Amino acid sequence: MIEMKNCIIPCLLFIATWTIGQTPLSLDSILYRIETVHPSLKGTDARIRELDTYAKGAITMPAPQVGGGFWMTPYNPARWSEGMGAFMVTGEQMFPNRKMQRAEQRYMGAMSGMETAERGVMRNMLFAEAKTAYYNWWVSEKKIAVLEESKNVLRLLIESAEQRFQYNREKLGSIYKAKSELANLERMQAMYAGEIHQQRVMLNTLMQRDPTVFFKIDTAAHAWNLISTLPDTTRIAARSDFRAIEQNLRIARLEQEWQRSKLKPEYGLRYDHMFAFGGTPWQFSLMGMVTVPLAPWANKDVKARIEGIDHRLNAFEWQKAVLVNQIRGNLADRLVMMQTLQEQIDRYERDIIPNQRKRFQSTLLAWEQNTDELFMTLDAWLELKMSRLSQLDLLQQLLQTRVDYEKELEQR
Repeated sequence: MIEMKNCIIPCLLFIATWTIGQTPLSLDSILYRIETVHPSLKGTDARIRELDTYAKGAITMPAPQVGGGFWMTPYNPARWSEGMGAFMVTGEQMFPNRKMQRAEQRYMGAMSGMETAERGVMRNMLFAEAKTAYYNWWVSEKKIAVLEESKNVLRLLIESAEQRFQYNREKLGSIYKAKSELANLERMQAMYAGEIHQQRVMLNTLMQRDPTVFFKIDTAAHAWNLISTLPDTTRIAARSDFRAIEQNLRIARLEQEWQRSKLKPEYGLRYDHMFAFGGTPWQFSLMGMVTVPLAPWANKDVKARIEGIDHRLNAFEWQKAVLVNQIRGNLADRLVMMQTLQEQIDRYERDIIPNQRKRFQSTLLAWEQNTDELFMTLDAWLELKMSRLSQLDLLQQLLQTRVDYEKELEQR
């Protein structure tokens, strides 16, 4: 029974692994796994928690100071019995300015927001890489399907031509040309299969899996809405790098607030107790203390930092303006490119490929009726095949441009 159980468990695990490998992965599932397990994003999450933890400890009390020793004691111990000197213990506690500590806590708490924005930038880059690999794989699958269809047609032509050759109704050179084109199709299929393997390795790497793990993608038809207008500024403001600048502005303002709070005084308390020698009554002292940060010689660095942060804030505002202008320019360029590519694809679909298909069918009919040569039929077939592959090349460019467009908007 135990041996059978030991045999069944590995079999079940193998079946489960094989089933998972055979289930096509959608783009959303790939992006979800990247966001969940990628070490770059996990590391950023850890840094965010680190900074949040530091912010919790901003409000605290300084450590008290304690001491002890002889106070106003003669060097001659014989005089101690006369009541001269004492042994003193002292304790001192400073009380920080709560407004300053709260300002520091807000400043430190904002630091994690910067890491959150940087995490969005990293995630956007990883998503763009995954989308590019996914769409390249998807188009390569379509190309292999076109080549397979062309191979089937070409095999039928070769078979028919070899039969005609037996009755001297076909030239041997045309048959060799057709076989050469068939071998070229197989070469192209192997090339696209290699590209698919490369994209699989890349996606496995992005998903933190063994690069050799086999899986398929969902090659069902995808619907893309043609983008015709530029987004408004609110979409641009949602980008992580834009929010990073906004967060830098917020951090700078909070730092400025923190520096201003340093100009406020802090208070302290000191207590001394003297154990007098020679029967002299014990004595004590109790003193309050206050810092005077408004003294001109004590706040030059703070005032310089406050003024310097004003210049930093101004620089961030200009950086925002530059980024908005750059993003809008990039989006406009991608938009024009997508519209141009879509127009070319539509022309192939509407005019070029249907006419070339009709030409191939007419030359095929003429060849079957012995009014045309196989060479002309092969030429029409080759032209049709190249047009279909060219259309897929344009589609691949369109998808890559769309990935770049979505990357500019940080759109999943």
